[in-house]
Amino acid sequence: MQLISPQFLLFAAVVLAVYYLLARKAQNVWLLAASYFFYVTISWKYALVLLAVTTLNFYIGKKAASRAWFSLGVGINLASFASLKLISGPYGPRLLPLPPEALHLLLPVGFSFYILQAVSYLADVHNRQTDAADDLVDFALYLTYFPKLLSGPIERPARFLSDLRAARRVDASALARGVGLILVGLIRKIVIADRLVSFLPPAVFSDPAAFSSLEKLIWLLVFTFGLYNDFAGYTSIVRGLSALFGIELSPNFRQPFFAASLSDFWTRWHISLSFWLRDYIFFPARRWLMQRRWPRLLATVLPPLATMLASGFWHGAYASVMAWGALHGLYLILEQLFKTRRPPSRILSALSVLVVFSVTTLTLIFFAASSLRAATVYLLGLFDFTAQVSSAIPFVDLFAAAALTLWFDWQESRHATDAFFMKWTPSARAWGFAAALWLMVLFLGPQANVVTFVYQGF
Repeated sequence: MQLISPQFLLFAAVVLAVYYLLARKAQNVWLLAASYFFYVTISWKYALVLLAVTTLNFYIGKKAASRAWFSLGVGINLASFASLKLISGPYGPRLLPLPPEALHLLLPVGFSFYILQAVSYLADVHNRQTDAADDLVDFALYLTYFPKLLSGPIERPARFLSDLRAARRVDASALARGVGLILVGLIRKIVIADRLVSFLPPAVFSDPAAFSSLEKLIWLLVFTFGLYNDFAGYTSIVRGLSALFGIELSPNFRQPFFAASLSDFWTRWHISLSFWLRDYIFFPARRWLMQRRWPRLLATVLPPLATMLASGFWHGAYASVMAWGALHGLYLILEQLFKTRRPPSRILSALSVLVVFSVTTLTLIFFAASSLRAATVYLLGLFDFTAQVSSAIPFVDLFAAAALTLWFDWQESRHATDAFFMKWTPSARAWGFAAALWLMVLFLGPQANVVTFVYQGF
């Protein structure tokens, strides 16, 4: 069942209708049942894996204050994660005699997201930042809650479990906020991301030598804006949907193209993953090195490199994606070594934003390429200065997509919320919702082809 489909719309409507008729405890049971039903429509085998992960972590969590039980639980989770990542990646055929298509299916959809939540739960219980869950239904819902099951956000246990224990009420304002977030997400996904992806040549990141340098630059921008709006659109949709249930999900983006440094970028891009890596890898690694009095240079270099390599591996056990992570680790190291305490001028700040956008966009080549060799050919080919341009280049669409993306981000920055429309006057909000619905009708016609969300593949 796809998130953007008539079947999911009917499913969500039924779940909501019954949900509002139930008491809080029964609401959680109903949401858990609905979440498993949703997952079973994708694969009953994946649902069994999720059930096993849930049961294991619930019972180990009760003893996670003990270092031995904590280490055992984290070890099982991370070993399972690493094994499935390796088997489903390019090295899978060397490990199991199965075709790549079959190996890829061994990694359950959403596994990379809910396994990190399981690890953070055990870590927080061990560090006494949260209590071990007493209610199996609530804990299971923490891992299984269907709006965030497939692609996050990656939630922390203390706040999410606390929300599940509290009474939930959805008033007119919360309803408008939820519907508005869904509409913004649909525009980002369908009007911007899917439209851009429809133009992207299938071979551009596997056979970049077939394209001129100008074409490669344009297609890279198409991919960048498409990827951002695809994932930001997904996050907005599920945050809006969850708001209709009275459950707040974490934001995942905060105007990343406005970042003035690489460290600032990672507080704006895939925030729930970035902060998870920061809190459970970067800070512990740096603290461990400093406590053992390692040289300051190594304590500066190793934590960001390890953190970003972990980010690369989380996205896929591919050499090109690992290189993407390593490059970002290198950027963070260089930024830390050469940072200045002097506040930059306005002109320098604007230039910094442009530099960060350029660096992160160029580095996305390694994220998108089919191999490390293809990524290298693509990157070097940008500087051969060949300017032949195919008639299929969507100049108007790219300009419109960039303008609409930056307008959304400017509104979010100006009003300090992704629900920026709630700061508008009621009449402006009504007109905005009407315009969004008109765009949905326009782009979701009979010939519409809604592309699977990119991060559903992780």
